[in-house]
Amino acid sequence: MVKRKERYERKTKETNISVKIDLNSADYEISTPIPFFTHMLENLAKHSGIGMKISAKGDVEVDEHHTVEDTAIAIGRALSKALGDKKGIERFGHAILPMDESVAICGIDISGRGIFRFEGDVRGEIKNFKGENFIHFFETLSRESGINIYLEIKGFNLHHKMEAGFKAFAIALKNAVKMSVEGDVKSTKGSLD
Repeated sequence: MVKRKERYERKTKETNISVKIDLNSADYEISTPIPFFTHMLENLAKHSGIGMKISAKGDVEVDEHHTVEDTAIAIGRALSKALGDKKGIERFGHAILPMDESVAICGIDISGRGIFRFEGDVRGEIKNFKGENFIHFFETLSRESGINIYLEIKGFNLHHKMEAGFKAFAIALKNAVKMSVEGDVKSTKGSLD
């Protein structure tokens, strides 16, 4: 079996992030100074079935933005490296995920381009986690991982909408990184970058 694991660390004056991704494991351990963000990342790990060890520290007394952004950068870069040349992966994934009164639809393509498209409304804040940083997390993750992400969310409760979004992305990612029987690159051009 291909290695499919990678570590990435990011240290700045604002943050100290360490991420380990293991596509062949389902163990996870997440620690951030933002409880709701930790909860969302745990959902990402649990429902994607991807092993994740994430330790994030940041200047949350200023704002959670730096910690969220740098965590997304680290996850995206580790994920991209863990996927390697992308030979044998399914490449595409999608999910429709209901959660109470909310629903999220997510489609992804591990194309190497990293385009993010969001439809929905996540204005507001849940215990130091702003809706704008939910969007920024996925924009940054998309760009740094090279994964195209389409995410649509509808509902009323902000917690449920954001959690449904993380879970839908997780399930789509689980399907896209799965190894196929073919073992080649699923692209007519012969590469995914």
